[in-house]
Amino acid sequence: MNHKKILTTVLCLGMMLMNGCYLIKQGTYILRYNSRARKAEKMLKSPDIPQHTREFLELVQEIRSYAVDSIGLNKNRNYTTYVEIDKDYLIDVVSAAEDASFKQYKWCYPFFGCFPYKGYFEKEDARKEASQLKEKGYDVNIDKVDGFSTLGFLKDPLYSFMKGFSVYGIASLIIHEQTHATVFIKNRVQFNEELATFTGNTGAMNFIKQKYGNDSEEFRSTVLANQDREAYLSLLRGLYGELKKVYDSPISRDEKLKRKAEIIAGFREKVSNEYDQLFKTRNYRQLSKIPINNAYLAVRMTYTNDLEIFQELYSRKNENLKDFMESIKKLKKVKTDPKEYIRKEFQ
Repeated sequence: MNHKKILTTVLCLGMMLMNGCYLIKQGTYILRYNSRARKAEKMLKSPDIPQHTREFLELVQEIRSYAVDSIGLNKNRNYTTYVEIDKDYLIDVVSAAEDASFKQYKWCYPFFGCFPYKGYFEKEDARKEASQLKEKGYDVNIDKVDGFSTLGFLKDPLYSFMKGFSVYGIASLIIHEQTHATVFIKNRVQFNEELATFTGNTGAMNFIKQKYGNDSEEFRSTVLANQDREAYLSLLRGLYGELKKVYDSPISRDEKLKRKAEIIAGFREKVSNEYDQLFKTRNYRQLSKIPINNAYLAVRMTYTNDLEIFQELYSRKNENLKDFMESIKKLKKVKTDPKEYIRKEFQ
């Protein structure tokens, strides 16, 4: 299973440039990549670029136009440049949670607020951070991540490995990150990520439907993959809910850890024994074998635990994503919990 496409996170440039050695090292990578990036428009005028690269850049242009015209996302210079790198993903992101609760460890930064994840361009640095957190008793998770938004500080480039993405994969990533560049509410990490996840997934599906049609193989295969993704997330939500009941109960910490191990083992067995009934593709075949812990579950719930509220708003806007986004943009001025504000609008 390709976990890296599940998680496309916001890692602000300011976060990467405000913490000693972290400042220097991560900032150097960002600036290095941006300095090497070539303008996509100029590349497309050259007869020498490979056909695969040309088709990719043209597709990205289509997606960017769709994001602005059909969704109402901000028009900026993101994804107008292209850089070759020798990796098949961009960064390693560390997340952590207490071993007997879903309380996440957070890294806080001036101006940008606190985040339950921290990204590194070098895997060994991520491993060191994870090791230190493990020594403190945290459950720790490291994800491979394809992209992040600098929230307008720099032009976010396209990376060469993205040429291997499906149309849905690149469309959902770009729309996800452009949603962050359009609406970002400080210290509302879960709201920001769930909004970007919903908009990215829905926008990408609508883009494919518009480009290829309902009867196309591209659309049908995307629907199938999304059904499996929903099945995967439903299983994780169920596991999260079962564990949370244990963590919220008055039993001892040792008993909680014992029950945790039993529940996760039961989850693995269920997935292994019932895979063909649960999924239609082989995309999640490794789910029963991957290391699942509180950090793994908590960070995924940050992105997907409460998408229903956005689906409800989308439905109330007659499934018009541009009207949906216009309502969302108004939340930038709201001082209260944005989700509670949306729910009041439903009443």
